[in-house]
Amino acid sequence: MKKLLVIAIAMVVALAVSAADYVKVTGTNVRLRHQPSLQGAIHKDAKGNTVYPKKGEVLESYGEFGDFYKVNYNGTELFISKQFATPTVKSVNKVPAGKVKGAAQTSQKASTVKAEKTAAPAQVMVTGTDVRLRSGASLKSPALQDANGKNLHPAKGQVLKCVGQQGDFYKVVFGGLTAYISKQFAVPAE
Repeated sequence: MKKLLVIAIAMVVALAVSAADYVKVTGTNVRLRHQPSLQGAIHKDAKGNTVYPKKGEVLESYGEFGDFYKVNYNGTELFISKQFATPTVKSVNKVPAGKVKGAAQTSQKASTVKAEKTAAPAQVMVTGTDVRLRSGASLKSPALQDANGKNLHPAKGQVLKCVGQQGDFYKVVFGGLTAYISKQFAVPAE
């Protein structure tokens, strides 16, 4: 059983791709490109000027392509180097005291849940202890933290509302926030 669990975890880690809905720009004067390559054409405005996203700007992400994220920048699909962006969720700019870092409000996110290939269960039960909730459907996505920077953990046996699933993760509601929990640590609770 332990060997099977180790193999399953290794497969999840090996296949994990950042599936965050958004990326946050971490550099200044970062070039956006039309192809996922440093040789790709640099995005320019109608006057021929290079366009730079602002440091801290959050862009919708369509996934990873090698060392680049495919993003939506003002309605245009472009690529940004992973060196200058990090997976995030849209509402991480400033978190008031008592709010959770790295998570979007359920009312904002639940209404935009994308259709899944297979129906998600209505609820899932947490099967592990100290399980991390993440901001995206990836082991690379940041863990949810409280205002003091401590990771949030649902209790073992706790039942969470499930609003979707993506790959090896369930999209759940925890304390009024949406988050992702690995299917390794949650089972459908009907």
